[in-house]
Amino acid sequence: MRSPRAAFDLRAALVDEVRNAVAEFERGPTKPSAIHRSRVALKRARALARVGSAGAPGLAEVFDGSARSLMRTLGAARDKWVLEQSARDLARQTGKKSRSELNALADRMCALRRATPSLNVDAVQAGLHNLLLISQVWPEASERQVARGAKRLARRARKAWRRAREGLSPDVRHKWRKREKDRLYAAILLGAAWPQDHPRRRKFNAALGQTLGDERDLLLVMERLVTDRPADGNQRALKTLGKVRKRIAKRADKLGRALHATGG
Repeated sequence: MRSPRAAFDLRAALVDEVRNAVAEFERGPTKPSAIHRSRVALKRARALARVGSAGAPGLAEVFDGSARSLMRTLGAARDKWVLEQSARDLARQTGKKSRSELNALADRMCALRRATPSLNVDAVQAGLHNLLLISQVWPEASERQVARGAKRLARRARKAWRRAREGLSPDVRHKWRKREKDRLYAAILLGAAWPQDHPRRRKFNAALGQTLGDERDLLLVMERLVTDRPADGNQRALKTLGKVRKRIAKRADKLGRALHATGG
Protein backbone atom coordinates (compact mmCIF):
# COMPACT_ATOMS: atom_id res chain seq x y z
CA MET A 1 0.00 0.00 0.00
CA ARG A 2 1.31 3.42 -0.92
CA SER A 3 2.19 6.02 1.67
CA PRO A 4 0.05 9.20 1.77
CA ARG A 5 0.57 11.62 -1.08
CA ALA A 6 3.07 14.36 -0.44
CA ALA A 7 4.27 17.38 -2.35
CA PHE A 8 7.15 16.46 -4.64
CA ASP A 9 10.07 18.87 -4.86
CA LEU A 10 11.10 18.28 -8.45
CA ARG A 11 13.83 20.91 -8.37
CA ALA A 12 15.50 19.35 -5.32
CA ALA A 13 15.28 15.85 -6.83
CA LEU A 14 16.77 17.07 -10.11
CA VAL A 15 19.61 18.87 -8.31
CA ASP A 16 20.33 15.70 -6.31
CA GLU A 17 20.62 13.55 -9.44
CA VAL A 18 22.93 15.99 -11.20
CA ARG A 19 25.07 16.18 -8.06
CA ASN A 20 25.15 12.38 -8.03
CA ALA A 21 26.40 12.48 -11.62
CA VAL A 22 29.11 14.95 -10.62
CA ALA A 23 30.15 12.88 -7.59
CA GLU A 24 30.31 9.63 -9.54
CA PHE A 25 32.40 11.22 -12.26
CA GLU A 26 34.80 12.85 -9.85
CA ARG A 27 35.38 9.54 -8.03
CA GLY A 28 37.17 8.28 -11.12
CA PRO A 29 37.08 10.53 -14.19
CA THR A 30 39.32 8.14 -16.11
CA LYS A 31 37.66 4.93 -14.93
CA PRO A 32 34.99 3.44 -17.24
CA SER A 33 32.94 2.15 -14.29
CA ALA A 34 32.74 5.63 -12.72
CA ILE A 35 31.93 7.20 -16.07
CA HIS A 36 29.17 4.62 -16.51
CA ARG A 37 27.65 5.38 -13.09
CA SER A 38 27.76 9.11 -13.80
CA ARG A 39 25.96 8.49 -17.07
CA VAL A 40 23.24 6.48 -15.30
CA ALA A 41 22.69 9.35 -12.87
CA LEU A 42 22.25 11.65 -15.86
CA LYS A 43 19.63 9.29 -17.25
CA ARG A 44 17.69 9.60 -14.01
CA ALA A 45 18.03 13.38 -14.17
CA ARG A 46 16.73 13.40 -17.74
CA ALA A 47 13.70 11.38 -16.67
CA LEU A 48 12.95 13.95 -13.98
CA ALA A 49 13.42 16.81 -16.44
CA ARG A 50 10.91 15.14 -18.75
CA VAL A 51 8.45 14.96 -15.88
CA GLY A 52 9.14 18.63 -15.22
CA SER A 53 8.67 19.57 -18.87
CA ALA A 54 4.94 19.91 -18.19
CA GLY A 55 5.68 23.10 -16.24
CA ALA A 56 8.90 24.24 -17.93
CA PRO A 57 8.98 22.99 -21.53
CA GLY A 58 11.68 25.39 -22.74
CA LEU A 59 14.00 24.75 -19.83
CA ALA A 60 13.44 20.99 -20.13
CA GLU A 61 14.46 21.13 -23.79
CA VAL A 62 17.68 23.00 -22.96
CA PHE A 63 18.46 20.61 -20.10
CA ASP A 64 17.80 17.52 -22.21
CA GLY A 65 19.92 18.76 -25.10
CA SER A 66 22.86 19.56 -22.80
CA ALA A 67 22.54 16.25 -20.93
CA ARG A 68 22.29 14.26 -24.15
CA SER A 69 25.45 15.89 -25.55
CA LEU A 70 27.30 15.17 -22.31
CA MET A 71 26.10 11.56 -22.29
CA ARG A 72 27.40 11.06 -25.84
CA THR A 73 30.82 12.25 -24.69
CA LEU A 74 30.76 9.96 -21.66
CA GLY A 75 29.42 7.10 -23.76
CA ALA A 76 32.30 7.34 -26.20
CA ALA A 77 34.70 7.03 -23.25
CA ARG A 78 33.14 3.85 -21.87
CA ASP A 79 31.52 2.07 -24.84
CA LYS A 80 34.51 -0.16 -25.59
CA TRP A 81 34.64 -1.10 -21.90
CA VAL A 82 30.95 -2.05 -22.01
CA LEU A 83 31.53 -4.13 -25.14
CA GLU A 84 34.50 -5.83 -23.50
CA GLN A 85 32.49 -6.68 -20.37
CA SER A 86 29.47 -7.84 -22.38
CA ALA A 87 31.57 -10.07 -24.63
CA ARG A 88 33.23 -11.73 -21.63
CA ASP A 89 29.89 -12.22 -19.88
CA LEU A 90 28.41 -13.81 -22.99
CA ALA A 91 31.51 -15.97 -23.46
CA ARG A 92 30.76 -17.62 -20.11
CA GLN A 93 27.29 -18.57 -21.38
CA THR A 94 28.34 -20.20 -24.67
CA GLY A 95 30.18 -23.24 -25.96
CA LYS A 96 33.93 -23.57 -26.29
CA LYS A 97 34.32 -22.33 -29.88
CA SER A 98 31.97 -19.37 -29.46
CA ARG A 99 33.63 -18.61 -26.13
CA SER A 100 37.03 -18.33 -27.80
CA GLU A 101 35.70 -15.93 -30.43
CA LEU A 102 33.94 -13.75 -27.87
CA ASN A 103 36.95 -13.59 -25.57
CA ALA A 104 39.09 -12.63 -28.57
CA LEU A 105 36.66 -9.80 -29.30
CA ALA A 106 36.83 -8.70 -25.66
CA ASP A 107 40.64 -8.65 -25.88
CA ARG A 108 40.48 -6.47 -28.98
CA MET A 109 38.08 -4.08 -27.26
CA CYS A 110 40.41 -3.89 -24.26
CA ALA A 111 43.35 -3.02 -26.51
CA LEU A 112 41.33 -0.39 -28.37
CA ARG A 113 40.11 1.11 -25.09
CA ARG A 114 43.64 1.50 -23.79
CA ALA A 115 44.70 3.15 -27.04
CA THR A 116 41.79 5.60 -27.03
CA PRO A 117 42.71 9.24 -26.22
CA SER A 118 41.86 10.33 -22.69
CA LEU A 119 38.55 11.96 -21.92
CA ASN A 120 38.57 15.76 -21.64
CA VAL A 121 37.86 15.87 -17.91
CA ASP A 122 37.65 19.67 -17.71
CA ALA A 123 35.07 19.81 -20.49
CA VAL A 124 32.91 17.15 -18.82
CA GLN A 125 33.09 18.91 -15.46
CA ALA A 126 32.08 22.17 -17.13
CA GLY A 127 29.14 20.41 -18.78
CA LEU A 128 28.03 18.90 -15.50
CA HIS A 129 28.32 22.26 -13.76
CA ASN A 130 26.14 23.81 -16.48
CA LEU A 131 23.46 21.14 -15.90
CA LEU A 132 23.61 21.83 -12.17
CA LEU A 133 23.02 25.53 -12.78
CA ILE A 134 19.99 24.75 -14.97
CA SER A 135 18.54 22.36 -12.40
CA GLN A 136 18.95 24.91 -9.60
CA VAL A 137 16.71 27.46 -11.35
CA TRP A 138 13.94 24.97 -12.22
CA PRO A 139 10.55 26.48 -11.38
CA GLU A 140 8.48 24.90 -8.64
CA ALA A 141 6.26 22.17 -10.10
CA SER A 142 2.67 21.77 -8.96
CA GLU A 143 1.18 18.41 -8.07
CA ARG A 144 -0.87 18.51 -11.26
CA GLN A 145 2.18 19.26 -13.41
CA VAL A 146 4.17 16.41 -11.85
CA ALA A 147 1.28 14.00 -12.41
CA ARG A 148 0.87 15.16 -16.00
CA GLY A 149 4.58 14.73 -16.71
CA ALA A 150 4.64 11.26 -15.16
CA LYS A 151 1.60 10.14 -17.15
CA ARG A 152 3.27 11.33 -20.31
CA LEU A 153 6.29 9.13 -19.60
CA ALA A 154 3.99 6.17 -18.93
CA ARG A 155 2.16 6.77 -22.24
CA ARG A 156 5.45 7.02 -24.13
CA ALA A 157 6.62 3.73 -22.65
CA ARG A 158 3.35 2.02 -23.53
CA LYS A 159 3.48 3.38 -27.08
CA ALA A 160 7.08 2.17 -27.49
CA TRP A 161 6.03 -1.28 -26.21
CA ARG A 162 3.26 -1.47 -28.78
CA ARG A 163 5.67 -0.63 -31.59
CA ALA A 164 8.23 -3.14 -30.33
CA ARG A 165 5.66 -5.95 -30.55
CA GLU A 166 5.67 -5.61 -34.33
CA GLY A 167 9.15 -7.09 -34.77
CA LEU A 168 12.73 -7.29 -33.54
CA SER A 169 14.18 -4.13 -35.09
CA PRO A 170 17.20 -3.18 -32.91
CA ASP A 171 16.37 0.53 -33.19
CA VAL A 172 12.74 0.03 -32.13
CA ARG A 173 13.77 -2.24 -29.26
CA HIS A 174 16.38 0.28 -28.12
CA LYS A 175 13.81 3.07 -28.12
CA TRP A 176 11.47 0.84 -26.11
CA ARG A 177 14.24 0.24 -23.58
CA LYS A 178 14.90 3.97 -23.18
CA ARG A 179 11.21 4.72 -22.67
CA GLU A 180 10.88 1.97 -20.06
CA LYS A 181 13.95 3.29 -18.24
CA ASP A 182 12.39 6.75 -18.13
CA ARG A 183 9.21 5.26 -16.70
CA LEU A 184 11.10 3.25 -14.09
CA TYR A 185 13.30 6.11 -12.92
CA ALA A 186 10.29 8.40 -12.61
CA ALA A 187 8.24 5.77 -10.74
CA ILE A 188 11.09 5.26 -8.26
CA LEU A 189 12.07 8.90 -7.79
CA LEU A 190 8.55 10.33 -7.56
CA GLY A 191 7.47 7.79 -4.94
CA ALA A 192 4.04 8.70 -3.55
CA ALA A 193 3.79 11.56 -6.06
CA TRP A 194 3.45 9.06 -8.92
CA PRO A 195 -0.14 9.30 -10.30
CA GLN A 196 -2.52 7.20 -8.22
CA ASP A 197 -4.43 6.00 -11.30
CA HIS A 198 -1.26 4.57 -12.91
CA PRO A 199 0.11 1.53 -11.03
CA ARG A 200 3.87 1.85 -10.67
CA ARG A 201 4.63 -1.87 -11.09
CA ARG A 202 8.25 -1.16 -10.30
CA LYS A 203 9.30 -4.82 -10.01
CA PHE A 204 7.97 -5.64 -13.48
CA ASN A 205 9.44 -2.41 -14.83
CA ALA A 206 12.86 -3.09 -13.28
CA ALA A 207 12.92 -6.68 -14.57
CA LEU A 208 11.90 -5.48 -18.03
CA GLY A 209 14.56 -2.76 -18.05
CA GLN A 210 17.24 -5.28 -17.09
CA THR A 211 16.12 -7.75 -19.75
CA LEU A 212 16.00 -5.12 -22.47
CA GLY A 213 19.44 -3.98 -21.33
CA ASP A 214 20.74 -7.53 -21.70
CA GLU A 215 19.25 -7.67 -25.18
CA ARG A 216 20.82 -4.34 -26.10
CA ASP A 217 24.27 -5.39 -24.87
CA LEU A 218 24.01 -8.65 -26.81
CA LEU A 219 22.97 -6.84 -30.01
CA LEU A 220 25.93 -4.46 -29.72
CA VAL A 221 28.28 -7.44 -29.39
CA MET A 222 26.68 -9.09 -32.42
CA GLU A 223 27.05 -5.88 -34.41
CA ARG A 224 30.71 -5.66 -33.46
CA LEU A 225 31.28 -9.28 -34.44
CA VAL A 226 30.12 -8.37 -37.93
CA THR A 227 32.27 -5.23 -38.30
CA ASP A 228 35.31 -6.32 -36.30
CA ARG A 229 36.11 -9.87 -37.35
CA PRO A 230 39.54 -11.39 -38.10
CA ALA A 231 39.97 -12.63 -41.66
CA ASP A 232 39.80 -16.25 -40.47
CA GLY A 233 36.85 -15.64 -38.13
CA ASN A 234 33.75 -17.82 -38.41
CA GLN A 235 30.05 -17.24 -37.76
CA ARG A 236 29.68 -19.62 -34.81
CA ALA A 237 29.44 -16.99 -32.08
CA LEU A 238 27.11 -14.85 -34.18
CA LYS A 239 24.74 -17.76 -34.74
CA THR A 240 24.85 -18.73 -31.08
CA LEU A 241 24.08 -15.20 -29.94
CA GLY A 242 21.22 -14.99 -32.41
CA LYS A 243 19.54 -17.88 -30.59
CA VAL A 244 20.25 -16.32 -27.20
CA ARG A 245 18.78 -13.03 -28.41
CA LYS A 246 15.49 -14.71 -29.32
CA ARG A 247 15.20 -16.15 -25.81
CA ILE A 248 15.92 -12.79 -24.20
CA ALA A 249 13.49 -10.99 -26.50
CA LYS A 250 10.77 -13.51 -25.68
CA ARG A 251 11.30 -12.89 -21.94
CA ALA A 252 11.22 -9.10 -22.48
CA ASP A 253 8.00 -9.37 -24.47
CA LYS A 254 6.39 -11.37 -21.67
CA LEU A 255 7.41 -8.78 -19.08
CA GLY A 256 6.17 -6.00 -21.34
CA ARG A 257 2.74 -7.62 -21.50
CA ALA A 258 2.68 -7.93 -17.72
CA LEU A 259 3.60 -4.28 -17.31
CA HIS A 260 1.34 -2.76 -19.95
CA ALA A 261 -1.48 -5.13 -20.87
CA THR A 262 -3.88 -3.70 -18.28
CA GLY A 263 -2.80 -0.11 -18.72
CA GLY A 264 -0.19 2.15 -17.16
